[in-house]
Amino acid sequence: MTMDLNDAQNEVVHTKDGPILVVAGAGTGKTNTLVHKLAHLVKTGTNPESILLLTFTRRAAKEMLGRAAGILDQRMMSVKGGTFHSFCQLFLRRYGHSISVHPNFTILDEEDTLGFVGMARDQIVTPNTKQRFPKKETLAEIFSTSFNLQISLDKLIQKEYPMFIGLTKEIQEIKTKFIEFKRKHDALDFDDLLDFTRSILMSDETIREKMASVYQYILVDEYQDTNRIQAHIACLLASKHQNILVVGDDAQCIYGFRGANVRNMLDFPKIFPNTKIIQLTENYRSVQPILDVANAVLEGSKENYKKNLFSNKPKLLEKPFLVKLENLEEEAEWISSLLLELSENGESFSDMAVLFRAGYSSHLLEMQLTAKKIPYRKYGGKRFLDLAHIKDTIAYLKVIENPKDILSWNRILLLEDHIGKKYAHLLYKQLETNHFDYKNDPNFFLGFPEQTKLSFVKLLECLHAIPKEQSNPYQILEQILTHYLPILENTYDDAEKRKPDLEALRFLSKKETNLTEYLSQLVLNPVEGKEIGSLDDKENEFVTLSTIHSAKGLEWKYVVTMQVVEGILPNHRIKTVQELEEERRLLYVAITRAKSTLYLTYPVTNEKNRFTSVSRFVSDLPNDKDLFTKWEKLQNQENTKKEKQSQNDGSPDPFQSIQNYFLN
Repeated sequence: MTMDLNDAQNEVVHTKDGPILVVAGAGTGKTNTLVHKLAHLVKTGTNPESILLLTFTRRAAKEMLGRAAGILDQRMMSVKGGTFHSFCQLFLRRYGHSISVHPNFTILDEEDTLGFVGMARDQIVTPNTKQRFPKKETLAEIFSTSFNLQISLDKLIQKEYPMFIGLTKEIQEIKTKFIEFKRKHDALDFDDLLDFTRSILMSDETIREKMASVYQYILVDEYQDTNRIQAHIACLLASKHQNILVVGDDAQCIYGFRGANVRNMLDFPKIFPNTKIIQLTENYRSVQPILDVANAVLEGSKENYKKNLFSNKPKLLEKPFLVKLENLEEEAEWISSLLLELSENGESFSDMAVLFRAGYSSHLLEMQLTAKKIPYRKYGGKRFLDLAHIKDTIAYLKVIENPKDILSWNRILLLEDHIGKKYAHLLYKQLETNHFDYKNDPNFFLGFPEQTKLSFVKLLECLHAIPKEQSNPYQILEQILTHYLPILENTYDDAEKRKPDLEALRFLSKKETNLTEYLSQLVLNPVEGKEIGSLDDKENEFVTLSTIHSAKGLEWKYVVTMQVVEGILPNHRIKTVQELEEERRLLYVAITRAKSTLYLTYPVTNEKNRFTSVSRFVSDLPNDKDLFTKWEKLQNQENTKKEKQSQNDGSPDPFQSIQNYFLN
């Protein structure tokens, strides 16, 4: 027995042969267990070079082997550890010849891949093509997603890219050209590394047996994040001896959009019928009240490994908080005030995190944090004002506010059809010469193509439709967006995903009455981390703002999960039971990031002033009163108002009291 491991962890370490599935709940010490497992294998006589450790980052493999060496000795550094892609590239350099892959092939990085896709696109999409085609970046994403999800281009385009349904044949032709370019130039992209390795392991028994003799033990970390191809490769490597140990948490499978498939965990015992399933359920991160909520959320899942996380940490009476707020603005204000209060009570900003389902959910909060001088860093999506479509929209506002803003003119001119850099420059010069009025000069468009003129006039008609005396930002934005939304759809292949950001921009403008003030507030960009400095100048202290996806594997003392409402979590775009279950797992991941205190917040109305309801994952809990301390801003405001009224009834006027004291 290893003294610093619990019974379940020790069982993992000391079970040597055969297939093992370790279902490791959040915060249950899976990495420590794997490290001891590796050390124990070598300690009991296994040749370290016959162990293959597959992880999702090179750093994770290096760290695990380093820790194992600390337990045992430097023999651990001979274990073959790395990512699926690194293993596959070494495998193909040795065995790729069996499917005509040259051993000195080039591995394409993201930029190289885009270059090849662009070359293929140029052969199909000519200057005379009348239809709008997806950009090379979108095409590369379509090809890779199709591979990782193992679905046809046709099905993927119907589901995720309906605007290109009529172009499926041409997109398939571009893919064919892309593959031809790669083959001609002995180049493989990341997907090819997996695809070709699996192909060889499936078709060549001699090579499969060779691999079994070289790697007698296969260990896979974060198995819930594997896609079907990666899981297939791992199982093929172990098909001869079946000495495969996979570690993961089905309840943390949240990367379905990348191809991660929860079935890899759930169906593992079907692939290897003699699988030993070991559950790790003792949590070393969170206090029990937080785990009670996590367990309850998982209980509603349709299909999973039933587990009940428990903690031996000192028990706290404080339950997680379920906070009901009036609207999105109130939510942002409440969260920022909470963070400030915690800081003033001596807590470090670095111990605090605010999590959200989608990047755009934090836009209002970012403004509040900036106003309160609370340092933060955002992970999982760009900061609000760095988004290209937000910059586009603000450029229109800047031109209205200041017609001499050459940079903003340049930006909005280049968004128009038939206006390139040359004509954008010439048009601005003409505007400047004519004091920003094109109607007074009959020769204004002399030398300009007719199509350029039409595009420019259409833009100016939009700007001139706004009365000069109008300074209400919300109404101005309404006018601008009628012009800009068609441009958005024509400019960005993922326009639908960008539209909620524009809604947030409109929402930010609702309470502003002056365009100058509104722009001033927006353009004072939030600064990150130590640039702004915390209240007591502790260097590197900052609140973490993060999407739940980017927060996986991390932990904080205080965690706020915001906008836990229908339409956000779960997302309104979900269509299947499988997608709904992944949304449930997202909330589980968010909850289990908290060590001591958890807040779930939900506004009563959304950015369109429509009523919302708390997420079904919370409202469906049968014992929510036992799980949460409920807090309502609306109710508290009403109570406070009544208290003040009762205190003031019959009491002297405060002003009069002051006067009486100082003057009498």
